[in-house]
Amino acid sequence: MAARRCVIESGVQMAKMWGISDAAGALKGSLILAEGPMSMDDLVEETGYSKSTVSTNMTFLENQGVVRRVRKPGDKRNYYVAMQDMEEAFKAENNKFKQMVSVHLAAIDEAEEILERAEPSEEVDRLCHRLVSIREDCIKAQKLVDLVDNFSMSEIIEILERELSVRGAKNK
Repeated sequence: MAARRCVIESGVQMAKMWGISDAAGALKGSLILAEGPMSMDDLVEETGYSKSTVSTNMTFLENQGVVRRVRKPGDKRNYYVAMQDMEEAFKAENNKFKQMVSVHLAAIDEAEEILERAEPSEEVDRLCHRLVSIREDCIKAQKLVDLVDNFSMSEIIEILERELSVRGAKNK
């Protein structure tokens, strides 16, 4: 059906924007539209991709927190469901970003320790100054994701709209 194709195609387009495979986008789109959990065989039939392509991409999507593996009582097969709730997806993305910032900060710590033991040079000075700047940006990003973590999407929208309204009133 054309309506289904529109949603699945939007999944493919978003996958391309993120630099991931078309298959991952099509599978996510198929799961979003599904009435319930889908098995690997269901996904193969629905998308036309090979079982190995579906398996690889479902593992990727699961690791990304975009889909979840579930079981049906009395059935040994794996079934998959998409994160339907945007709030849940938003929180998962926020947590992923938080982890990325932590990895970056750990790398900066390690790089700074290496530079402390290095022979002084212009390159070492330049790198030290650059790492300070990157650390400051990471700390701001970390503070932002920590703050966002305390609110629902609706609350964040309400807070930001209220702030924009206050700013607009000040500018008049």
